Amino acid sequence: MKTIGLLTLLAFIVLMSACTPKPAADFENSGNEAVTEQASAAQDLQGEWHMITEVDGEWVLFYPCDADNTFIQIKGDSIVIGWGQDATAGKIENRANDGDKLTLAVNESDIINTYQVKTGTIEYTEWWLWEDSETPSRFIKATDKSQYKEVRQPCKECWEDCEEQ
Repeated sequence: MKTIGLLTLLAFIVLMSACTPKPAADFENSGNEAVTEQASAAQDLQGEWHMITEVDGEWVLFYPCDADNTFIQIKGDSIVIGWGQDATAGKIENRANDGDKLTLAVNESDIINTYQVKTGTIEYTEWWLWEDSETPSRFIKATDKSQYKEVRQPCKECWEDCEEQ
């Protein structure tokens, strides 16, 4: 099962690298300040992001015993969300500035999903990825991963036949 998930993730990464990003100049030349602000916020999101989780009062990179840590990759107008066991890829069709949040309408295989993100802090972004989430999840840039401790959930918390000691 994990092999299939890894192959799927690899296919999405290859797909992302083949996509041609939409030039940001289209936003900047429009003369519309709100559109320019959206382009700037979208540029801030470019790259790879990893979720951090608060464990015992400390923000860490948490790896559940049955999945990987959630991540987001944005390149141009392409987005990949690694949910831990699965990944989805899509094209950002629309960006809307909702006050202090940016809403992304993402076409994921002909299904449009919306995600909200707040980019107001330097250290992390806040993403609302799940419909039932009352609070956002925090994501850090991949380049900042070394600043966070990794916490791996013990295998025995997921499976009885675990070989971990």
